[in-house]
Amino acid sequence: MHTLPRLADETEAELARADQEMHDQFGPDERTWDSGQRRDYFLALDAARIAAGWVVA
Repeated sequence: MHTLPRLADETEAELARADQEMHDQFGPDERTWDSGQRRDYFLALDAARIAAGWVVA
């Protein structure tokens, strides 16, 4: 039986994916990232939240 995805589950999965991608790209230690990298990180997290909403909608 197919169940609809829950928004919280989809959001968590998208945030984890975006977080892993950014750490793969910029390195594991966020303290060493410059301001542009931190901005890109937060934009990626925002995009992941939006993407999760579209999956559920």
